[in-house]
Amino acid sequence: MSTTPDNNLTGLRSYDLVFRLFDRATVAMSMIGTAAILFIMVIITADVVGRAFLGRPIPGVPEIVSMLILGIVFLQIANTLLRGRLTRADGFLMLVRTKSPRVAGVIDAIMHLAGVGLVAVLVHAFYPLFMRSYGRGEMVGTVGQFLAPIWPTYFVVLMGSVALCIAFALRAVGILIVTFRTPDSTEGAR
Repeated sequence: MSTTPDNNLTGLRSYDLVFRLFDRATVAMSMIGTAAILFIMVIITADVVGRAFLGRPIPGVPEIVSMLILGIVFLQIANTLLRGRLTRADGFLMLVRTKSPRVAGVIDAIMHLAGVGLVAVLVHAFYPLFMRSYGRGEMVGTVGQFLAPIWPTYFVVLMGSVALCIAFALRAVGILIVTFRTPDSTEGAR
C-alpha cells in the first residue's frame, strides 16, 4: 500500500474533513485559474483580429496576459499538489518504499515539510511587495495607453502561496497518518 494519501482518505475523520474543505477551496481557485486561461485565449484572439482586420490592437493585452499567467500558476498550484499531480522526481522514494514503506513515508513527509518551509519563505518575502504595491498604487503599462494596478496580481500570488504552504502541510500530515496507521510489510518478515 502506498504511504501517500493520493486517494485523500486517511481514515482519521477530523483530518479528512479539513482536507476535503481545503480541497474544495483549492478547486474553486483552480476553476478561477481555468476561467482566466479562457479569458486570455479570448483577449489574444480579439487582439489578433483587431490588429489584422481593423488595424487597431487592444491596448494592454501584453500586460494583462503577463499578469494573468502569473496569477493562474498560483491559483492552480495548491490543488495540483493536493491531488498528487505536482511534478517531482520520486525514484529514490520508490526504491526505499520497496524496502521499508514507513521509512519512505517519513522521507516523503519530510520533503513535504521542506516544501512548507520554502513556500513560507516565499510568502514572507512577497508580503512586503504586495503591501508596497497596494499602498503606493503601483501600476503597469504605458501612461496614456493602458495602466492597470499590479497589486491584484501580487495578492493572488500571495494567497496562492499561502494555499500552497497549507497544501504541503496537509499532505505531510496525511502521509504521516497513512504511514503509521498502515502496518509495515517488512516488519512481519523479521
